Amino acid sequence: MSLSGKLFRYGPEVAHTAFISGSGRRHAILVGGLSDGMLFTAYCTPLARRLNAAGWACVQPLLSSSLSGWGLASLDQDAAELHLLAAALGREHGAEGVAILGHSTGCQDAVRYASLYAGGKDGAPPLMGLVLQAPVSDREFLGKQQSTAALAQRAQRMVEEGRGEDLLGRADALGGTPITARRFVALACGGGDDDMFSSDLSDAQLRELLKGAASVPSLFLLGAQDECYPAGCDVEGLGRRLVAAAGSSAQLKVLDGDHCLKGLENEVVEVVSDFLLSLPIQ
Repeated sequence: MSLSGKLFRYGPEVAHTAFISGSGRRHAILVGGLSDGMLFTAYCTPLARRLNAAGWACVQPLLSSSLSGWGLASLDQDAAELHLLAAALGREHGAEGVAILGHSTGCQDAVRYASLYAGGKDGAPPLMGLVLQAPVSDREFLGKQQSTAALAQRAQRMVEEGRGEDLLGRADALGGTPITARRFVALACGGGDDDMFSSDLSDAQLRELLKGAASVPSLFLLGAQDECYPAGCDVEGLGRRLVAAAGSSAQLKVLDGDHCLKGLENEVVEVVSDFLLSLPIQ
């Protein structure tokens, strides 16, 4: 399936491009995970079509961290670039409110954006809500690889020596992408910057990590068969804990699917569009 729309620049860097389909006062921004770009899952196109038909614009950006750039990036950088995008949407495309759908590590981006920019700073429209699809732990996923522990120790030592921006090597478990010591620590170590959804975090830790998400309505959309969860993980139980940490306006939906909810596109479109269309502009 194809989409008709416009490709535009939203910031000064080469990567700062985005595709927008549809128009309206409300804009949904779709943010993928590590190594993702536009159209990162099969549900993106039918979701955009549904939202466009309901009077929403759907925006799929490239960030500096998209595709093979994530090993050199950070959540703060991603959030700052999403803020540039939101400001451009308000200034040039008529957005009066935005919602962010994050997939996989894009969920961390969505939460970080809510923590820093929910109120609509510097001309960006206010954040209406979040959809967190596949909010999983990169730390627990990487922990399945035998090489992770030794790499994490080396990366931590490099950070302590002031060499955090030096390349650690290539992350073989994540497609062989070049990665700095700092980003590997963020992804693979307990308490790292990306460590927001791990199943071994306490309820108090989850509340602190997800307090940004508590500022707006949120939908946690999980796959019961998600291959990124650790063995034996009670996915629905973890989902309930995440929702409890994210405040009274958080909702949970668990579908019987994998990390990308492949084959469940109709259900994803229904659940996500129902949630987004219920959101008021803040």
